[in-house]
Amino acid sequence: MTDAMPTTPLTPTSRPSASTPRKTRRLLLVGALAALLTVLAPAASQAKVTTIGSPLSVSATLNTSENLSYPGTYTQVPPSPDAPNGVFHTFHYGADTALWNFSQAGGETLVPATGQAAKIEVEGCAQRATNGPLPLTTVHFQDLSPLPDGGAKVNITSEGFDLPVCGENGAGASTVTTFLPINLCVSAGDYVGLNDSGGYVPNIYRSGVPYQILGAVTGATTDSFIKDQGTGNGALLSPAVTSANDGFAVNRNEELLMRVTLATDGDATHICPGGKGGLPPALAPIRVSPQTDGVNHSRIVAVAMFCRVTPCNGVATLSSNAADTSTYGREETYGRVGFSLQPNKTVHLPIRVKSKLVQKIRAKHGVSTTLTAVVNGKTITQRITIKIL
Repeated sequence: MTDAMPTTPLTPTSRPSASTPRKTRRLLLVGALAALLTVLAPAASQAKVTTIGSPLSVSATLNTSENLSYPGTYTQVPPSPDAPNGVFHTFHYGADTALWNFSQAGGETLVPATGQAAKIEVEGCAQRATNGPLPLTTVHFQDLSPLPDGGAKVNITSEGFDLPVCGENGAGASTVTTFLPINLCVSAGDYVGLNDSGGYVPNIYRSGVPYQILGAVTGATTDSFIKDQGTGNGALLSPAVTSANDGFAVNRNEELLMRVTLATDGDATHICPGGKGGLPPALAPIRVSPQTDGVNHSRIVAVAMFCRVTPCNGVATLSSNAADTSTYGREETYGRVGFSLQPNKTVHLPIRVKSKLVQKIRAKHGVSTTLTAVVNGKTITQRITIKIL
């Protein structure tokens, strides 16, 4: 990229340092968010899906090529349609760019709870240069942790997605495209950002592809960080890194038109902390298969059981089942025993039954019963057929 970068920078006018007030503001935002979550804890625990980021209430009239707050550079060139006065302005390098909403006029910028960014909606499109090739349309989404200096650290980056091209298939400033990242885990207090690879093409996309995904919103602030190969996982997007063409910039009254749907608990993938989605059903602590067992002369029935937990303490009950019409619709208990079984081993649990059951077995040449086992508060039932040994 350096072969095409202009070489005659203008001296930028000094800007007030943003690090101290931004740091204070960020801490106040985090503190306020924590207090709000504390007050609303009972209600929040019931909400598993919420949205953060832009409300998408305005059209995307600004782009990442021309409307970010970098001074850029001016190069003396022969007069041309692009530089009628003989001075060509490059807004910034067309390199890797990270964008995130630092503050908004409406809506939350910080992730309220750890979970998964399950759905991301972006308003706008990628602009194609006049008579130029199709622009690079691939973007990624990132989880960013705020830094004490007002910047952010990149934690994780999603797979790539493609924005529509402006003017193609009806795409324009109000087009909202939905993306479904796989396993984009986010943490409470973080930002969710958008990342592009610049899309620089010499003499065509000099400041990168104009991604028209920003809106003019009074009171909003979008932060940006431009650095070739400098916005990937682990990168520190610090306000201390600035230049006329890259590094950190504060873009006031601009909103990244990106809305994030956050999923938690059972709505979030189990890959993310706190998520339970996609997990197989929990195994019962004890397994009892359908079986036929014999009762001996001491009225003892040995039921085969396999325990998966430690300790394996519980109570087993043999009773009549719905098919037993002799009990007149009432469950009748035939035998009950407490147990403490060795885990991960099939054990034959002896249960002494009533003589009444033995009489039924003799008369019917076998009786179907229901075994109920309760272990660690979990209950399993199984049909057990009993015959005379």
